[in-house]
Order: sequence, then C-alpha cells, then structure tokens
Amino acid sequence: MTTTRRLLLASAAATLAAPPLRAQGFPSRTVTVIVGAPPGGTADALGRLVARGLSEEWGGATVVVDNRGAAGGQLAAETLVRAAPDGHTLLLANTNVLAINHALARQPYETLRDFAFVGQVANWPLVLAVRPELNVASVAELIARAKAEPGRLNAASAGNGTAMHMALALFNHLAGTEIVHVPYRGSGPAMNDMLAGQGVQMIFEPTATLLGPIAAGRLRGLAVAGARRAAALPDLPTLAEAGLPGYLVTQYHGIVAPAATPAPMVAQLNAALNRAMARPEIRDRLVNLGAEPSPTTPEAFAAFVREEIPRWADLVRLSGARVE
Repeated sequence: MTTTRRLLLASAAATLAAPPLRAQGFPSRTVTVIVGAPPGGTADALGRLVARGLSEEWGGATVVVDNRGAAGGQLAAETLVRAAPDGHTLLLANTNVLAINHALARQPYETLRDFAFVGQVANWPLVLAVRPELNVASVAELIARAKAEPGRLNAASAGNGTAMHMALALFNHLAGTEIVHVPYRGSGPAMNDMLAGQGVQMIFEPTATLLGPIAAGRLRGLAVAGARRAAALPDLPTLAEAGLPGYLVTQYHGIVAPAATPAPMVAQLNAALNRAMARPEIRDRLVNLGAEPSPTTPEAFAAFVREEIPRWADLVRLSGARVE
C-alpha cells in the first residue's frame, strides 16, 4: 500500500470517527477565509472559489474572504495566528507564506509551529509572458534582447519575495541576463501596468491571470516555469525545454488553520474542503482558470511543505529578497 493511500485512509478514518461539522453546530458564525493578496489576482479568485464551495458544503453558511495583501503574505499569516483555533478562521496560504518567507528577514511566525495543515487546494503553473511590442517570440529571443540591452528591460511581479520574484531571479541567474525587477503590491496592480504598457515589458504569473490576455493577443506567452507543460497552454514549452536546463519554480495554495485547532476538527475541515473543491462547478472553474486541483490529506500537505521549505532557501539568497 502506498504512503499516499495510507494517509488518505487514515484521514477518512479520523473523519468518520466524529459526526459531520454541521451536525456539531458548525459553523456557529461567519467563517473567514483570509487571502494574503489584494482583490483581482489569482489568490483572490481561488479564495472566493474556496469560500463558495465551503458555503455550499455547509448548507449556505456565510463564508467570506478577507483580503490582507502586502509583505508577501506576512500580514495574512499574522492575522491567522492570532485567531481562535475553532475552525472559523482559515488562511488560503501560498508558496510565499508556507515556504519562501522562512528565508526572509523579520518573519514573525513559524509555518511548522503556528499552522495546522488542513489541505492543499491547487497548483498554479507560472507562465512567462511579454508585451507584444517587445517583438520577441521565444525565450531565446528574449535572452538575446536582454543581453543586448542589459538593465533596460523591466519585469513586473506581485511583490518582493513572491514566487514570481523568485522566478525572475532564477531566470536572470540561469540566462545571464540583467532584467530589472519591479515589485507591486499584488498581482492585480502588476497586471494593470503590464497590460497598459506602463514601464514593464514582461511578467511571471499563474495561468489564471494570463490565459485571457494571451488569448486576446494583449500579451504573448513564451514558456512555463514548472516541471511540465501547462494543460491550459499545451503549446508553450517549459523553460527547461526552452534552453534553461534546471529551471523550476512552482506556485501552490492550500488551507491552514491556527496550530491549536483540534485534530478531529482539522480532519473534518479537510473532508469538507476536498468535497467542496470536487463539486463539478467548482472544479470546472478551477480547471478553466488553468489551475491543477491537488486535494490532499492534512498529513500529506504538512509533509509536502516540510520538504518545500529548504528548497526555496537558495532561490531567496539568489534574489536578495527581503520582506517589505
């Protein structure tokens, strides 16, 4: 029996050991899903899908999104850590909150100590896109242009220390380029300037953000930052395929609760989350946004993050990023 199957069976057993949360009178008030990003970006869209799915799973209970952007998700994480461990406050945590921030200065929380891992929700392939007027049609052409004009090309990102920032840092390192990082306070503001052509010519963003602009010809997709091609953009090569061997940057999201949340409640929240995200209308929306649904047990999610934390340390050092 595989480890994953053992974890799934263990989680199912823990869930069956207690009556459903609704039968226990949960939720007894509004449930808040904190999102460490401003409205309009990928994380916000996913947070609203999670809130909708959980509300439907709990018979129409009120589930709201609380946007707390900036500082690479630090504010959102601090808000969760201070919340009561009763299941009514959850955090949609991303790569930044769970792994990258460990290598950044002034982190006021500890992922493995301060969070109870409920379950992973989705992986988002990052895509490298450029303005059409840059007149580059491939990664090789972009690298040649950047080397011919060192320090003159600007790349927007969702903020210092984000996975998008790390993607650019790794690109510069492997390609030998000097593309300038221009951080914003979230994907929404970064994309606004990117689409308007306001001083930035390229960006790394999840498929959810870029599918529309690429389809409309407002941006040109060049490559995918992950280990395999994105299902939503199958014609785009990975950056490794495009001439940068060893290139790999991933973005993922999952739900966490305060650390002291009782294990039986965590198991029940996991079951509700997985059922909610498996609802056909929710799953279809996720896939249409270019996401890769990735349900897990609490144990598997925690193990995944534990392995991810050290993996990001070298990239953070390479980028020179600090929490704003």
